[in-house]
Amino acid sequence: MKIIKRGLLMLVFTALLAGCSSDVVEISDVALVMMTAIDYDEKKHLYIFTINCLESSTNNSNNSENKSEWIASASGKSIFEAARNLRSRAGKILVWQHDKFFLLGESAARRSIYEVVDFLTRTRDIRLSSFLIVSEGKATELMRTKAETGDLISNEMLGRINNEQLWGKSLSITIKDIANYYPDPYRGFVTGKLSKFKPIGSKHEVNILSGASVFQNGKLKDWLSKDDTLSMHIIVNKKYWRALEFAEYVPFKSLKVGMRMRVAKRSMKLVQIDGKPGIAIRIRVVGTVTSINHRVNLANPARLRELENESGQYMEKQLKQSLDRFQHQLKTDIVGLSDYIRRYHPNDWKQMSKDWVTNVYPSMPVRIDVDVAIPTIGMSDVLGGP
Repeated sequence: MKIIKRGLLMLVFTALLAGCSSDVVEISDVALVMMTAIDYDEKKHLYIFTINCLESSTNNSNNSENKSEWIASASGKSIFEAARNLRSRAGKILVWQHDKFFLLGESAARRSIYEVVDFLTRTRDIRLSSFLIVSEGKATELMRTKAETGDLISNEMLGRINNEQLWGKSLSITIKDIANYYPDPYRGFVTGKLSKFKPIGSKHEVNILSGASVFQNGKLKDWLSKDDTLSMHIIVNKKYWRALEFAEYVPFKSLKVGMRMRVAKRSMKLVQIDGKPGIAIRIRVVGTVTSINHRVNLANPARLRELENESGQYMEKQLKQSLDRFQHQLKTDIVGLSDYIRRYHPNDWKQMSKDWVTNVYPSMPVRIDVDVAIPTIGMSDVLGGP
């Protein structure tokens, strides 16, 4: 009898446990934030917080048909206040876990990045693997620009960042990387630059990721050109750039040779150059011939070696010009020479660190050598035969 009573009590408790809790969030009540823009109004001294949302009830981020997008903005004295004020306009619960992009307006970037990074790293809903990209002008305006592909603007942005490996003339880094870089007083850093562009034959402007933005002392300092951005990719060793392939059109005698290149190895050393401490950078590049504008016999080993030497000298010239702009125009260590010296030559760094930003870095001699190897030349008939 006792066993039966206990069984009945268990059934009663089980029935009471079943049912809906008031804490349960239905999928139809959720809006996925796909992109966030942060601007700063210098006249009103207010942050402007804008989101691009997607309803999660009927769509997913991989299917762009019939998506219900919603873009809304709110302002506040701080980023947190602006974000909270935005919730008064939201008819759903905002979820940031799917947000891969944060656009920072030019005015906010030139004012200070400190509060922005501090807010993003403190907020648990935000992934540190998301990309922080600076817009040329207002971030809100670029967010509202229609995607060129007809897809969600967040999907289009993700595709373009994935394609950086095959182009090299744009460079985007994550919130985590920026949080590691920006407190360092000895160096700067670069991240992506989003701007407007009118394609050939089109009447409408579209967004384009091209070049990069340069930060020093927690503020946007200047923009980086496409060619200088490619130089950054080539010189700096980052694990997510190791699959980089880039195109070069190399002058060879009276010809032009199209090349597909990838960096095989990089090295950096502290050496004496003209009696001063300097940096020697050596880069090994593997190239593949993609096109030639005239017949030439590359099956001849001597002629092939000439092309390899010409390609190396051409790349050395390009990289030296970029390094010269980094040192003498920007006067910002975006390559990370200070990181290398501090890590591998701590005794030398103790002497250099005091005047690194003002005197040492801008005047430090840097030597760069590029070795190009072309292991295959393609079909000899196409290239001119023996």
